[in-house]
Amino acid sequence: MHSRREIRESAIQFLYSSDLEGGASAEDLCETFWALVLESDHNKLTKATVKAILHFNQGRQGRFTKLIDRAPEADSIIGAHPDAEKLKLKLAEILKLENNWQALVDRIKRLFKPDSETADPELLDLIEKFFSLNRSLTIQRREWNLLLQDFPVINRQLESIKASINALQRVSDRIDMVESPDKFPDHPDIKHLRETSEDLNHFRKEVDSLSSAVLNRKADLDSKIAEIVSNYRPERIDPVDRAILRLGIYEICFREDIPTPVAINEAIEISRRFGSTDSPRFINGVLDAIAKGSKEQIAPVEPSSPQESEQ
Repeated sequence: MHSRREIRESAIQFLYSSDLEGGASAEDLCETFWALVLESDHNKLTKATVKAILHFNQGRQGRFTKLIDRAPEADSIIGAHPDAEKLKLKLAEILKLENNWQALVDRIKRLFKPDSETADPELLDLIEKFFSLNRSLTIQRREWNLLLQDFPVINRQLESIKASINALQRVSDRIDMVESPDKFPDHPDIKHLRETSEDLNHFRKEVDSLSSAVLNRKADLDSKIAEIVSNYRPERIDPVDRAILRLGIYEICFREDIPTPVAINEAIEISRRFGSTDSPRFINGVLDAIAKGSKEQIAPVEPSSPQESEQ
């Protein structure tokens, strides 16, 4: 579970990135930002997803082999009934998709490197194709069973291949859990997937919510900074310090659930990690003055390089 500290640090990174002069807008920046921030987490989730797919696929080859062995007899039985052409075509479609399944699993196995820190981009594409194929197969099998109801004589003669198709559907049901772990909250086999996915979704939601709240009040927040920082202009303050101040002031002035000392201390700690040597003292002075309602003027910590001054 991502901590409050990690949520606030990511919000600071987003606020900083979205405030660069000439850079992308906050809306346009969002997806790129999250792709970078969550790259490591997504790699872990991808690896966990592949492991689950391969785990649930164990033993499926034997079921698939039985289906292939029983298909000629079933095709012959269906072919003896000229009015059952739709049933014949449906079985052929199922056999084609079942064969595609095995080919996809083999490709996933070849690309999967459990000891690698990064996931092959093609692996992500294969996982999506695999989930799509699984959904298609589920639909085709369901339609097959419905069609069989129109042919009671054939239905009674196809018990063996029906058993093979249903056995393969039980594997698909498990793959459904891998694709949508949040829909199966009580299943122990996908607990890690579910918790990881929920944590990532919660983390992004919290950071996006916090960042949006600050951006929506940026004019008010800058007005409060101007009351404390002498001759305030946003470009005069180090851009990282500016983002930290905006977040800290937002929490002090607009968040009753966060104690002021906590908001100040956390802002100082973040400035130690992301700011300059002078940042903690400057951040502390501004936030403390705002918390006390002081009008004491504080000199800004200006950007340390010409490049930053242009931001």
